[in-house]
Amino acid sequence: MRNQEHKERQLTRRQVLRGGLGGAAVLAVPGLLAGCGDGGKAAGGKSMTVTYSSNGGALQKAQEAAWLTPYTRDNPGIKIVQDVGSTDYSRIEAMVKAGNVTWDLVDVGGDFGLGDQEALLEPLDCDLIDCKAGEGGSRFRVPLHRYACVMAYRTDKTPNPPKTWAEWFDLEKHPGKRAFFKVSGPTGIYEPALLADGVKIDELYPLDIDRAFRKLETIRSSIVWAASPTDTVRLLADGEVTLASVFSSQAYAMAQDNVKIGVVWDEFGLGSDYLVVPKGAKNKEAAMALAAYMTSADHNAQLSNIYPVAPGNPNAHPDESAPTFTFLPSGKDGASYNFDSQYYAENQAELAQRLNEWLKR
Repeated sequence: MRNQEHKERQLTRRQVLRGGLGGAAVLAVPGLLAGCGDGGKAAGGKSMTVTYSSNGGALQKAQEAAWLTPYTRDNPGIKIVQDVGSTDYSRIEAMVKAGNVTWDLVDVGGDFGLGDQEALLEPLDCDLIDCKAGEGGSRFRVPLHRYACVMAYRTDKTPNPPKTWAEWFDLEKHPGKRAFFKVSGPTGIYEPALLADGVKIDELYPLDIDRAFRKLETIRSSIVWAASPTDTVRLLADGEVTLASVFSSQAYAMAQDNVKIGVVWDEFGLGSDYLVVPKGAKNKEAAMALAAYMTSADHNAQLSNIYPVAPGNPNAHPDESAPTFTFLPSGKDGASYNFDSQYYAENQAELAQRLNEWLKR
């Protein structure tokens, strides 16, 4: 989800860790665990360690429960060390250039791992990993989970919520402040503005940035910029804004804390997070095996059963009885669009610069 839950440091609501996990089958890893003499230990009796980096918060806690704990339980010779700091892409670049890569497997957003960035990554073992199962998969990144950016509102203060982004931008019909997450990546700033201005949902890309900023200008004085996805939904929960553009997973978390929050499943954006192995990773074979487990059709939906993101693998099927099921960004009747990860990967520097310049005016 990126930067889905980017730089999130502290939780302001209960962590979303509900639902049970079925017993995971032992993952057979040819050439890695085969022939190991002591519960999956490597040759020479040494245990293997994989350093996994995600974005902290409730999402990484859920990833731990859904995948990391079951995997180490069934592969006792594998130890997983977690880095819960930001998976800022500049850190990956710095590690690779310095020849001192401390991450083995990393959860990144759709705007990373394409084009020139492939030089920073190890090619995936596509005999072991179903690399292209899902949106935007390649030899260098495999889809992990899907998230949604949606319109959100307080059900007790907005009896007639906006049904479209055009209504969301209408200050006369819906007065008050509204919140955006201040990141220029695929998190839903430009697309809502363009949809509100009349661009057809299937004609969003390439983004008309000038047009998007002209539309954002019409509500500039009413925008509250949030530093994280958690802050975005907190502003709505605390009544500091009337409306917000949020990740549906964050809205679900607030709803579990009995906050009267609703979302609109129409004109919503769908994005994906991916797993990558940085170039020069010290434990790349073990990282490939873990990535294969996390993204397989058999295991990928385990996260969706306890955290409201959809599987990255389209062949993985969440439990329809899980409490998260109705909040998953899949199977909805409303119109949706996919964040164009190729576009964001090629234009992220310009998009960030343009947003910063506009904010300083």
